[in-house]
Amino acid sequence: MNLDKFKKFKKESTVKITDSNTQKEIWSYTRVSSKEQTKKKYSIEGQIKHIEEYALDNDLVITQRHGGTYESAKRDFTRREFKLLIDNVRSAKKKPHAIAIKFISRFSRSGGSAIGLVEELVETLKVHLIETSSGLTTETEKGQMDIYSKLLHSKKENMMRMEMTLPALKDFVEEGNWLGRPPRGYTMYGEKVTNYKNRIKGQELKINEEGKILKKAWQWKSEGMPDFLIRQRLLDQYHFKMTKQSMSNMWRNPFYVGVSKHRMLDSPIIGKWPALVPEKIWDKVQALLQDAKRQSGYEKSKINEFRPLTGFIHCAQCGAPITSYIAKKKNVHYYKCQHGKGGNMNAFTTPRSLKVGVNDAFIDFLKQFELEDHKAEALKSILSTMLGRHADNNKDQVKNLKLQLKKVQEKIDKVDERYFLSENQNEEAYVKIKGKLESEIEIIKSKIQNVSGDLSNQDNYIEKAIDFSQNLSKHWNSGDLSSKLIIQQTLFPEGLIINPENREYRTKKMNGLISVIESIARDEKDSKSKKATQKGGLSSIVAGTGLEPVTFGL
Repeated sequence: MNLDKFKKFKKESTVKITDSNTQKEIWSYTRVSSKEQTKKKYSIEGQIKHIEEYALDNDLVITQRHGGTYESAKRDFTRREFKLLIDNVRSAKKKPHAIAIKFISRFSRSGGSAIGLVEELVETLKVHLIETSSGLTTETEKGQMDIYSKLLHSKKENMMRMEMTLPALKDFVEEGNWLGRPPRGYTMYGEKVTNYKNRIKGQELKINEEGKILKKAWQWKSEGMPDFLIRQRLLDQYHFKMTKQSMSNMWRNPFYVGVSKHRMLDSPIIGKWPALVPEKIWDKVQALLQDAKRQSGYEKSKINEFRPLTGFIHCAQCGAPITSYIAKKKNVHYYKCQHGKGGNMNAFTTPRSLKVGVNDAFIDFLKQFELEDHKAEALKSILSTMLGRHADNNKDQVKNLKLQLKKVQEKIDKVDERYFLSENQNEEAYVKIKGKLESEIEIIKSKIQNVSGDLSNQDNYIEKAIDFSQNLSKHWNSGDLSSKLIIQQTLFPEGLIINPENREYRTKKMNGLISVIESIARDEKDSKSKKATQKGGLSSIVAGTGLEPVTFGL
């Protein structure tokens, strides 16, 4: 039979033939798990070189490089560079033909989730995976199955390693050692820490300079100070930033009292590190946190502008902090003893109220501490001396800030050195890191300027302090919520005790300013008493909450 007559019935191929002169674009991804993996076949440099040679041999061009760092592959999207790679692939308008990795285990060890991710890359995004060490590629169905098999094998390897290492890790933790990065405020010394200067035999955790500052935060919290005021004071006095969530987590972390509650342990144990806070302070803070929990029976509110004394005042009958709530139907604000012994107390005095409102009673209480006009000169003399000491304090702050400035500049120098000496420069990462460090420098420089100049007008500060001392009740009553809370906590750092029956207040502990005013009022003519007042009052003001310039302007 002559088959040539059937040629006209042959269907043309619909497969598009790629021009052999057009190079396919690929992206590379490199990774090692730790700095200890320094063998050539696992090193970043070795991986990069192998992928480049593969691309050259197979007429491929690398247009983007990702990874190049130390990241564990146990979980995929906890790896910053890996997440960046996948996000870039998903968002890229012009997607690469493939992602090239020397070993599949460098891509992921998460098993099933990794297979799902590769499925998305190949089927949805049309981006393949290439293992350059073996030549396997998802471009063929067999190659795709082989890569899936290798991903599962990598997961199995991880599980086997964990079975071998978990018992040893458990013994390590049970001996009182810490596993992982220590919480803020501690520096770790050991055999495998990243900072080579801190490498020693065994393990040791030490409280660092941040820890010393955090210790003050714990003390303030145990005295009942609200978190937002603690964060503000840390920032104002020590230029120490802390988020709301991280502070909340810190109060509930037994690590700071020297106790380990690691999940590998059957029960908590005493750790081998020094406690940042005594057990007594820890117990006080936990009691305050417990008292702050929502109570049933009415809608308890947090501190607000109509009930600024919430948690600040304590019941004279049971000693518990006073909570507050709003009766929504009547739109009336009340304070309430947690244990019910003091009953409900109206926040404001109204024509129908039988007793004076708690807020109005507090205003009357403040009036008794207000300085009379003819006694202002005595306070001016004391404040002048205090501001001189405050200036000395500022010099120390400037010194510390300049030290911080030097450290950040050294980090910038290292970033520049690594970038310019690297053969594989990641310009995007370099610009991002350097920009962040330069922003830190600008912030520190601004703080140095503020601290250096905040006492440039001493007379103005003194006048504001006198005005504040003569009008305590007026400033509190007219201020916003933040101002009210600052005034309360500044003047009475341990809060006040209120008698629910007669709405009378008693002080627990007064700020140095109030002590000075009281002493001046007792005997302004007695020179010996004056000297003693100045000495004791200044000590209280400077060492305690203090009359910072910002307080003068309240």
